[in-house]
Amino acid sequence: MATVCPSTGKFNVPAGKELRTRVPTELIGKTSSRLYWLAMVVLVSTTILFVVRHFLDPTVKALERQPVFILDFSLLIVSSLVIIAIHRIGFLPPGRVLELGLVYEVVVSFGLAMLEFIRGQAAHSLIGISALPMWILAFGIFVPNTPARTLIGALVSAATGPLAYLVSRSVLKLPSWDGSELALWFAPSVLMAGWAYFLSRDMYQMEVDIRNAREMGSYSLETLLGKGGMGEVWAARHRRLGSCAAVKLIRPEVLIQKTGREAYVVRQRFEQEARATAGLRSPHTVALHDFGVSEDGSFYYAMELLDGLDLEELIERFGPQPAARVARILRQVCDSLAEAHGGGLIHRDIKPSNIFLARLGVNCDFVKVLDFGLVKAENSGNTRLTIEGTTAGTPAYMAPEMATGKPFDGRADIYSLGCIGYFLLTGTPVFEESTPVATALAHVQKQPVPLSQRTELHVPADLEEIIMRCLAKNPADRPLTALELGRSLATFGRKDAWTPDDAEHWWRINLPDYFSAEESHGAEALSLSR
Repeated sequence: MATVCPSTGKFNVPAGKELRTRVPTELIGKTSSRLYWLAMVVLVSTTILFVVRHFLDPTVKALERQPVFILDFSLLIVSSLVIIAIHRIGFLPPGRVLELGLVYEVVVSFGLAMLEFIRGQAAHSLIGISALPMWILAFGIFVPNTPARTLIGALVSAATGPLAYLVSRSVLKLPSWDGSELALWFAPSVLMAGWAYFLSRDMYQMEVDIRNAREMGSYSLETLLGKGGMGEVWAARHRRLGSCAAVKLIRPEVLIQKTGREAYVVRQRFEQEARATAGLRSPHTVALHDFGVSEDGSFYYAMELLDGLDLEELIERFGPQPAARVARILRQVCDSLAEAHGGGLIHRDIKPSNIFLARLGVNCDFVKVLDFGLVKAENSGNTRLTIEGTTAGTPAYMAPEMATGKPFDGRADIYSLGCIGYFLLTGTPVFEESTPVATALAHVQKQPVPLSQRTELHVPADLEEIIMRCLAKNPADRPLTALELGRSLATFGRKDAWTPDDAEHWWRINLPDYFSAEESHGAEALSLSR
């Protein structure tokens, strides 16, 4: 079982497998340098081969005086010099250099094909091995681009072979070459275009993986743990201390794809989440270690790496939970919310995937509250960071006052926590509707079915009363504060407690991978000695 880390959602995408339709920012920066060296290779090789053939191949001397030869030779030399100059001066943006690179690939392909047919005029045959397929393959592998663009550039380059043949026949008045000979001459170019696609796809992915393994501040990214619409979460390691952390980041290419307002909201939410989390000291709030902006413009923050699972995964895998355990979980969430509410902060997105059940040291069932990205300061006016046309929060766990746009306070989080308690005890949300809008309206208009009617498990009457009180439509009918709710749950817990021994026993049976072999043997020995 892999280490699990807090993330913004349930999007478990393996590293390097995401579909890409544009070149990542970091790889674009390599294009100019690589094109420069390819241009140098073409320039120097063409010049040297020209000089060598001039002195060693008498048949070429007559061709050197033909205008078509001079134009073709000049095409290779001038196009290469242009690429070299662009790199040295640096006046074009990286995106334009990438586009120019595809043009340069086609131009050089045509120049090479023309040279071969001009040389074939003197020899009355196409002899040797064509340089065109090798150029297509080398360019596709060496210059970073998306696989689709690589394939298009390679196929167009392969088509310059037949084009050069037609131009050569028209200008040089060459006789028609044998059809089978031409087919054999052009086939390798098409074959290499296909290979360029497959090989460049792997090389491209390796480039992306290397990019992903770079450093974020003092941390080195190691494994992608989660990916959402606006961010990624990586398992990372501190370069000097060797300690593990979870690094959450927003890459610059994500922001580039959004409108100015949307990009602003994403950046502000991200920074707000970091600031809000850093200001909280409850042991049941995920701890923040670092925050910053990397050299490539990625916003990131590092937080503690947790072993365990969130409450959504808990129910998916193990079904409804015992009442005593649910009460203990909710009490720990109340500890985190009480501190946040005391500081004037409302979480606004309390839901099962944002409540993490961890093994922390020797403590099992240790709750951590995650994702303060939608946190709002009470009495903050119109400072809510929302994108036009969207609503903050998750409909299945949204308080009625939030769904209707009315003013709200910390009791909105208490309503959401009641929804979580209901979910943990029954294995189902309070309301199950066909659309998110219908779900939000149900929280406003419908009364929840009593807990005892939604589950076959025993739910003590006093715990049911606490949960149903949290689900009151009117905030005044709910517990006044998270601290008050926590005390009510503690009173219930004294009568039917979920003890640390109960928690450890459950983890050893259901999640044994979180215990080392030494710990497991020690527990068995202790059990036998009793």
